[in-house]
Amino acid sequence: MASFGFDLSNREIAVLFYLFLLLAAVLLWKTGRPLAFNVVRAFFMPKLAQLWLLMSLYVAACVWLLAWLNFWDWPNLKSTLLWWLTVGFTSVFEAQQLKDKPHALRKLVRDAFTLSAVLMFIAELVSFPLWVELLMLPALAFLTLLIVVGEHQTDKPGVPRVLKLLRGLQMLTGLIVLGFSYWLVAASITEFWSLNTLREFGLPLLLWLMFIPFIFLLAVFMAYEEAFIYLQMRPEQATIVRYARWRALFAFGCNIDGVKRLARDIRVREIAEKQGIKEAIREIKRLFEAEKNPPTVTRAEGWSPYAARLFLEEYGLVTDDYHRTQWEWFSHIPSVKLNDKVLADRISYYLTGNERAVTRLRLALDGSNQNDTQESQQAFDERALTLLAKAFDADRAATIYMRAQSSEPGALVVDSVRVSLDRSDWGDARLGGYVRNLTIQHPEHQGDE
Repeated sequence: MASFGFDLSNREIAVLFYLFLLLAAVLLWKTGRPLAFNVVRAFFMPKLAQLWLLMSLYVAACVWLLAWLNFWDWPNLKSTLLWWLTVGFTSVFEAQQLKDKPHALRKLVRDAFTLSAVLMFIAELVSFPLWVELLMLPALAFLTLLIVVGEHQTDKPGVPRVLKLLRGLQMLTGLIVLGFSYWLVAASITEFWSLNTLREFGLPLLLWLMFIPFIFLLAVFMAYEEAFIYLQMRPEQATIVRYARWRALFAFGCNIDGVKRLARDIRVREIAEKQGIKEAIREIKRLFEAEKNPPTVTRAEGWSPYAARLFLEEYGLVTDDYHRTQWEWFSHIPSVKLNDKVLADRISYYLTGNERAVTRLRLALDGSNQNDTQESQQAFDERALTLLAKAFDADRAATIYMRAQSSEPGALVVDSVRVSLDRSDWGDARLGGYVRNLTIQHPEHQGDE
C-alpha cells in the first residue's frame, strides 16, 4: 500500500479515527440513522449521480494526461483520491457561485497560486505524535465552531471581545503548527526533498487548474437550465423555450450574463414570438457594446445609466444592467443588508428612465423598529449625500439634503430637478417598521411621479 502513497501520517490516522467515530455514532443513533440514509439517498439522486460520474471521469482523464506527461505516478494515488473526495466534490458547488458571478472565474485561478497553498503543503508534510493529533483536532474544530457561532452574535455585549480572543488563539495555534512543520522540514531537508514530494506539491495545483474548465462549463449548463426553466412554467411562453435556448446558445455561447439577460427580457416583456426573441438578442448585443463604450449623456438629458449604476459603488450598491421593461428602462439592486444580523435593515437603489438616459434615481431604506433606527438613519444619510453629490455636485450635496429634509414630505426643486424625501410607517412602534425614500427626478422623466 505504501507504493501507492497510502503510508498514513499521524494526522491522517487521527482524522480517520474521528470520521469512524462519527459514522458509528450516526449508525447507532436510532433517530439520526434514517436522516443519514436520506442524506446519502439525496446525494446519489439520479441527476446528482450523473454529475458525480461525469466529474469523476473528467478527473480520471486529467490524471491520465498528467501520468502521460510524467507529472503523476502511482505513489500519488492517495493524494489524488483525497483531492477527488474533498476538493473535487466540493468544488462542483463553485459552479453555483460562478453562475451568479461569472467574473469569479479569475478569482478561482488566482486562488490556486496563493502563498497559503505553499504554507499548507509544508504544514501537511509532517505531523505531531498521534496522541497530540487526537487531542488537537477536536480542540481546533471546537474553536472554529465557537468563532462561527460568535460571528452571528456580534450584537450582544462582550461577544466581540471574546471573538478577538478566540481568533488570536486560532492564529497562535496555526503559527505553532506551521513553525513545528518548518523546523522539521528544515532539519531534514534531504529526507523530504524528492521527485515524489515535488509531484505531491504540484499535483493539487495542476488538478485544480485542469478542473476549472469543468466548473465553468457546469456553471454555463446550470445558467441555461435555470434561465429557461421558469419560462417552461408559463403557458404563453413554453412553446418558444426550446427555440430561445438554441438562439441563446448560438448568440451568446458561454456568456452566462447574456443568457440570463435574454431569459429575463423574455419573462419581463412577455415575449411570446420568435421575432421578439431575435430583436431581444440584437438589443442585448448592442447594450453589451454600449457598456464597453458608454455614449456621452448631457445633464439636460439626465444621467448616464452606465455611470449612475456605479454612483453608490463604495457602499456595495451597484445595480444590474440597465434594460428595457414593458413600460420603461430600468435597473436596480433590490436589497443590501446594513449589517450581519438575520433581520437587518436593508438599502435598495433604483434607476428609471429612457434608453439613452436615467431620469430618476431612488434610494430606499427598509427599516425595522426593533433595530437601531439611529444607526440605520445614519447609513441612509451617508448614502443619500453621496448620491446627491453624484447627481448634482459635492459642494451643494449637504445643503440640498438639509433643504429636502426641511421641506419633507414636499419636493424641493434644484436646477429644475425635483428632490424629495418621504417616509411611510407600518405596524406599531415596537414591532413595526418604516420605508424611507430619497427620490431625485429629472425634468425629462416620463412616467409616474
